[in-house]
Amino acid sequence: MEFKSGQVCRGVVSRIDDASLTVTLEGGVCGRVSVANLSWRKVDHPSQVVSVGEEVSVVFLSFDPDRNNISLSMKDLTADPFIEFARTQLGASCIGKVANVTPIGIFVSLSFGIEGLLPSTGPSNAGIGHVERQRSWCEG
Repeated sequence: MEFKSGQVCRGVVSRIDDASLTVTLEGGVCGRVSVANLSWRKVDHPSQVVSVGEEVSVVFLSFDPDRNNISLSMKDLTADPFIEFARTQLGASCIGKVANVTPIGIFVSLSFGIEGLLPSTGPSNAGIGHVERQRSWCEG
């Protein structure tokens, strides 16, 4: 079977490791989806997105004959959230949810599926303690 860059294919997840997953495409050809090509969101492990035996759609990216490697993507099947975010006017307010509070600042998940950082070196560190207390109170 011959593939073209950008072609959408169906396959079955046949293997998952820490950095990628293997998809067996029609005809028994295997391709690899790296963690970076799974989702626009941060993925710590491919098992957060798919399971072995699951049928998936992927986009054919490239074939490297020297490494005998087929590169695939799942995130290319969805719109890039950064493009939507880029349409936001500078200075506009965005709705978000506190994702994590760290010594360097507060990570906020925005409605676009993008995470932003409010650095602790910003206007005031007083708010970080307040957010931390609120988060602790909400978590029990």
